[in-house]
Amino acid sequence: MKRLSWVKMLPLFVIMLGVIITGCGANTGTSQSSATSNQQADSAQTVSVEHVFGTTAIPVHPKRIASYNLEDILLSLQAPLVLGVSVGENYYLEDRLKAQNASILNMDSGLANLEAFAEAQPDLIVASATIDRTTYDQLSLIAPTIVYDREDWKTSIVKIGKALDLEDQAQQVIADHNTQVQQAKKEITKAVGSKATIAFVRTTSKDIRLYLPGYKDREGKELPGYAGMLYNDLGLLPMPLVSQLHTENPDKQNVNLSTEVLPEVTADYVFVTSGSAGGTSEDLQKDQSQFAELQKSPIWQALPAVQHKHLYTVNAKYWISTGPIADQFKIKDAVQKLTSPS
Repeated sequence: MKRLSWVKMLPLFVIMLGVIITGCGANTGTSQSSATSNQQADSAQTVSVEHVFGTTAIPVHPKRIASYNLEDILLSLQAPLVLGVSVGENYYLEDRLKAQNASILNMDSGLANLEAFAEAQPDLIVASATIDRTTYDQLSLIAPTIVYDREDWKTSIVKIGKALDLEDQAQQVIADHNTQVQQAKKEITKAVGSKATIAFVRTTSKDIRLYLPGYKDREGKELPGYAGMLYNDLGLLPMPLVSQLHTENPDKQNVNLSTEVLPEVTADYVFVTSGSAGGTSEDLQKDQSQFAELQKSPIWQALPAVQHKHLYTVNAKYWISTGPIADQFKIKDAVQKLTSPS
């Protein structure tokens, strides 16, 4: 009978104990409870965001973001990435993605592997405008998805920063970029003057490409292109052939250079890269082998930049990419190459 009485009294004892514990811990638990409530409120609240494919309601302060081909911008904003895409081997952002413990997909399988996006359990997906509407619809079934143009990163980072409530960070990234550009221009002008001409060339196992200061997209919008930083930000002068081809091909960011036209590469300084941002080590080896053969040719040896030892090789992993981090590397390369003694 006594055991039965104790059992009957147990619920009342538990209630009283709970009251005592709650009273004793009321002050210490307030901040934790408030923080939890704020997180729950954030996940429940949404904000409407305009992007390339329309308007989408996304969570306020998303905590788990998956990215497709906008990793450079999102890493610059210190956004909470849980998944990103790597372009080929030895990608310039891979270490940063790993440091953030984000899952990494190879570009070749990124969009095909929608399961990986689902497994990452994102509360938001931010994707490059290189995707089509069908892929966008598939990603939207996993999580709210917003899409931006990665080619014009200075415009896109402001829009993404606003969508993620990271506007201050976005403006700081742009301010830091502008500061780096201004300092680089001073150093470069001091080293080579204001009238030196420049060209950016990319060689592969298939062809030679000359990159232009920018190009217009289908809607007529001016985009900087991969070499745009040299001409537009650093203000270096394009050689005559670059200016001519840019006028003749306003919708192209690069043109094929035949061996017959190659002697017209009269720039005082030439930046050259082999391969692409993607590809395997084997692909890069083929591209570099082809470039090695090109360098032996009399036409190449006759180029003014080659004769004056003003030809500089640079890394395609970030030169054939866009974003604030890629531009940081490009600017550092430009300063290091153009201000070092020949």
